[in-house]
Amino acid sequence: MSEQVVTVCLPPCEPGELRAALATAMAPFEYDAQIGKSDEEWQGEWDHWFIDAHGWDFTVRGGCEDDPLIIRGDDVSPRPRSLCDGGPKGLLDLDTGRAAAAREAGEEWGAWHAFAAGFPSGLPYAHFARRAAEDPAYTQERMVEDFRDQPVISALRQAPALEERFGFDPVPWFGEDRAAFVEQAEAGVLPTFALLTVDGRWSDGSSHPYNVRFNAYLDSLPDATILVRVLYHS
Repeated sequence: MSEQVVTVCLPPCEPGELRAALATAMAPFEYDAQIGKSDEEWQGEWDHWFIDAHGWDFTVRGGCEDDPLIIRGDDVSPRPRSLCDGGPKGLLDLDTGRAAAAREAGEEWGAWHAFAAGFPSGLPYAHFARRAAEDPAYTQERMVEDFRDQPVISALRQAPALEERFGFDPVPWFGEDRAAFVEQAEAGVLPTFALLTVDGRWSDGSSHPYNVRFNAYLDSLPDATILVRVLYHS
């Protein structure tokens, strides 16, 4: 059992109708709802839920912080008025966070490659791990030693601030394709673990393809569509 956040997409509704609309949208996915399915095929997604972004806050579009259609739900923890649990898409700023993530990712990619350019190309940790898995004579100690002895990794380990910034195994993380690295960072800003579409389709995941689909769906919705972050217990 765990807690996850689903982004629920609803047709336009008045503030007083929101919880009823959410309940209707979420109902088919309650544990053991058994909507025309056998026990073997269906157990559902949740046993209780709350309106709560749980850290996945939406950013309110500038000047709309006090609009009555902005949704601030069940969590009473203090937070800036620029953040919320949802509202009509047109009142939410879905772009600034993605643009910032893309910019920062581009800077990080460039910084790593500027550092790594002074050394022979490095190999990822997985390269040595595969060899250890295939060759019993290649010990774990030798695997770690060979990985760390690469000039670029050795230099990184001698600069703790850079190792903290780039990670212990940056070669596969940053890769050779700047555009792909930036796209992945940008696509990861908005998605929550699950998405419930306006027409009642539930999907979840934690992969880049899922994130791409999540962003494309939200971008395709009319501005009047209600987007709500819902914390559910699964």
